[in-house]
Amino acid sequence: MADLSFDSSLVVRIDENGLTCEDVERRLAAVLEEQGYVKDTYAQAIVDREANFPTALDMSGLNVAIPHCDVANVNKAAMCMGVLANPVDWHKMDEPDETCKVSVVCMLALTEAHAHLEMLQKVIAFVQDQELVAKVIDAKSADEAFALAESLIA
Repeated sequence: MADLSFDSSLVVRIDENGLTCEDVERRLAAVLEEQGYVKDTYAQAIVDREANFPTALDMSGLNVAIPHCDVANVNKAAMCMGVLANPVDWHKMDEPDETCKVSVVCMLALTEAHAHLEMLQKVIAFVQDQELVAKVIDAKSADEAFALAESLIA
C-alpha cells in the first residue's frame, strides 16, 4: 500500500447533536479537500457510495464507520478520523437496511484500487479493541486521539 498520511490535523472532534452520517461525511471530506488530499468530487463520491454500500461496523458497543470511494477522487493517500461526541445513526456494512450508532469514523482516501482491503483489516483490528476506541473517544484533543490511534497505519 502506498504511504498513507495520518496526523493530528486529520483528527476531527465533532461535538454537535443531530447530525446525519452525510453531515459527518461531508465535514471529514472537507478536511481532506482543504489539505489537498482529495479532489472536489470526493465528498459527493463518498456520499453516493455510502448510500449504496454502507460502511458501519456494528461491534455491539462502540461502532465505527469506514467510508471510502473510488481512487479517481483522490490526490494523495490519507485517513481522516472523526471522533463523534454524540453517536450518529449509520447503515451497517453487513445489514444495509439496519443502522447502528457510530462513534468513530475512519474516512479513507486511497490511491490504490484495492488498498482499502488492507486498511479495513487494520481498522477492524482497531475497533475490536473497544478499550482503545473508548480512549480515542474520550481524548481531550486531536493530538491525544491521534497518539492513541496512530498505530492504525503502522
